[in-house]
Amino acid sequence: MKTLKLTFFFTLISMIGFSQAVHTVDNRDQAGGQFTDLQAAIDAASAGDIIQVHPSSDSYGDITIDKMLTIMGLGHNPANTNGEVSTIRYITFINNSAGSIIKGLSISRILCGNSTISPDHDNMHIINNHFSSSVQGSTTDNLSDGWVIEGNYFSNTSTNINSQNGTDDWEVKNNFFKGNVQWLNNTSIVTNNIFITTYASETFFSNCSSPLVNNNIFIATDNLTEIGIHNSTITFVNNMTYSYYGSTIAPLPGSNNLNNTNPLFEDATLESVTDFYSSNYDLASGSPGINAGSDGTDIGLFGNNFPFDPNGRPNLTPYPESITITNSVVAPGQTLNVDFTATQKQ
Repeated sequence: MKTLKLTFFFTLISMIGFSQAVHTVDNRDQAGGQFTDLQAAIDAASAGDIIQVHPSSDSYGDITIDKMLTIMGLGHNPANTNGEVSTIRYITFINNSAGSIIKGLSISRILCGNSTISPDHDNMHIINNHFSSSVQGSTTDNLSDGWVIEGNYFSNTSTNINSQNGTDDWEVKNNFFKGNVQWLNNTSIVTNNIFITTYASETFFSNCSSPLVNNNIFIATDNLTEIGIHNSTITFVNNMTYSYYGSTIAPLPGSNNLNNTNPLFEDATLESVTDFYSSNYDLASGSPGINAGSDGTDIGLFGNNFPFDPNGRPNLTPYPESITITNSVVAPGQTLNVDFTATQKQ
């Protein structure tokens, strides 16, 4: 039953109208994917192709991407996929992998490796993933400019974003962070994120030189008294701070900030504020963050008209709602009748 449902799901994805070739990967026993090994699918693909990675109880290990590809899963909330997600440990970009898209996956870390052929790691789009570690740009100047990192859940309490010194034009937006951001310069933007800490002493920004930081919410569940900015120059605009612990946080340097102001989330109490999947971080009616962003939209995850999905499901992807087998007893060689319905996530 489960295999049948998910096979239908991937068939629907391929009907969306992509002009690129679509490759499916499933490393489970008796799986129906075209590949069981993700790296083999990457090696066989052409630039611009799409690789759909099936949820599995087993990790797909480490992969290296050397051309522009889209690697996509079904989302990172195991509750939605019978306890399984598409898990990748390390993703390394090399050579001419610029413009790749990574979405709907559970990942430890993304980084740039040593390139030998037309090195170009610019313009990556990293959306709707769960990270247990970090996203890291190239250590060589201007090889990883223009990355867009949005809609992700970072569950590690150490460094989450490390753009590396000399990297330009990163957009870090509408993410949920438990860690910090490093090395962004004045060409980059940090907007509409939630930063949460359970430590009394936390550095949110390190070695950053004047990125635009606006419309974010900084939440403390311990005795935090200051938003730490180690070796950084930050001007905060239209941000919000609040301590669930009850401490007073020093006012942010900048303008139009809502210091020590309860964001009034829909459902994120002191006890559950660190439990990502069971909390709702949308702003409830009456929240001071509604339409209080610098662009006139909400402060936080759902501002800037971004359709934040805590489950990490890729946009414009159909998801099964129901499947019913109408003739459960079928003689050999006869037809199995199935009623199947699905909805496309907008």
